[in-house]
Amino acid sequence: MKTKNIALLIILICAGFFGYFFLNNFLAPEIEKEIETPTGKETEKQKETKSSALKMPKTENSHFGFMHPDQSYPEAKELNVHWERPHPGPFIWGKIEKEKGNFDFFEADECVKISQSYEFNILATIWPFADWDQKTCHTKLDEKKAENFFELGEYRAKPCDMNAYRKFVKAIVERYDDDGKDDMPGLLFPIKYWEVSNEPSMQDDLVFFKGTPDSYFKILKATYEAAKEADSEAKILHGGAAGMSDDDKIFWQRVFDLGGADYFDIANHHSIGSGGESLHIPGFKEFLKENNIKKPLWMPEIQFSAWGLEKEKLSQEEWADFLVRTFVYAFGEGEEKLFYVGLDPSPGDSESWLLYAEEKKAGFKKEMGEKTKQAPYYAFETMVSKIDYFTLVEKLNEGQYKFTVNEKSVYVLWGDGNIPEEIKGTVKITDIKGNGKEADASSIVLTESPIFIEIK
Repeated sequence: MKTKNIALLIILICAGFFGYFFLNNFLAPEIEKEIETPTGKETEKQKETKSSALKMPKTENSHFGFMHPDQSYPEAKELNVHWERPHPGPFIWGKIEKEKGNFDFFEADECVKISQSYEFNILATIWPFADWDQKTCHTKLDEKKAENFFELGEYRAKPCDMNAYRKFVKAIVERYDDDGKDDMPGLLFPIKYWEVSNEPSMQDDLVFFKGTPDSYFKILKATYEAAKEADSEAKILHGGAAGMSDDDKIFWQRVFDLGGADYFDIANHHSIGSGGESLHIPGFKEFLKENNIKKPLWMPEIQFSAWGLEKEKLSQEEWADFLVRTFVYAFGEGEEKLFYVGLDPSPGDSESWLLYAEEKKAGFKKEMGEKTKQAPYYAFETMVSKIDYFTLVEKLNEGQYKFTVNEKSVYVLWGDGNIPEEIKGTVKITDIKGNGKEADASSIVLTESPIFIEIK
């Protein structure tokens, strides 16, 4: 009897071992086990995805981005671009904290989830406006001015309750910092870069902020301190300087005089059509130098317009040449990241867009027609493929730049001069359309259309 019981026990143990082995090695991939985490339940598959995504530091070092590419994510990713600046974006105080103390992150979370599904890093704009707060000490904007960027609300001044605003900043930075505490469920990789409002010096027709430089300074300081308290690794950009007009300089000079440079990590300026080929870069750099400010330079908003070049119209091909020349020049002047507005229907000349599509409007909702890749698309694609992730750029002469990419040299040349003497022998030459060929360096004749040269 005992022998039979022992035999039965051995059979049961073997069956159990086999079942465990079968489940884990054959069925486990089809079953996602839920694991308790600090932010709720997470599947093993999500955990593995998250772990692998956090090992993607390379995309953070990319130098290219787009503003609001949400309607063209597939095409943007196809270009190997992995930075975006949603504008205005979902990180608006009044849309997240609709009532004091009640946070609703649903809309912001959805935007982040979609963005990260395409492996984009986000430069997020924090907007310090909540109607329930602002109405206690401010008056509404003029109705017509409030229509522009209506998502921001009818009031756009300094928060009345700065303590409440600080709590909001800490909550939103904490949610997306990926430190395992109060994070968004399903967050794959963090948001580390935060811009404090946008172009606060523009207060006439297009109002992103209504108030004095002193008021903006208080917002900047409060945002910086609250963000750093939530995430010591967070990087703060001041609201972009919109060009270098006299009014713009007066506004920012006052912010800097108050000590504003202590409350941002990255100097932020925009070129919205009037900057010409220089994108206002020399003026902005000189302005920073006068104020003894030494910070990394980012340009999260670049827009082209023929009127800024004092021309009536440029063709797609002319804009393609201009785009490459301008971006290369900007990198040569020390810009670390450049975000182009013109991925698809955006302000500026339609010939400068990468993708052309008729824009259909239904109320505030925009729908896109069929998209056509234009000449600037292929020029942008070629430029990204040749020089992104560069670690060094040297200006050799006017229209002549040398990029170090993966420890190799890539030259970008245009104009009517001779090629640099260091380029000799058989080289690879690629035009902005992506067409490549091998030829002897002595045969190269430069034009206004840039070429990329790699020494064999």
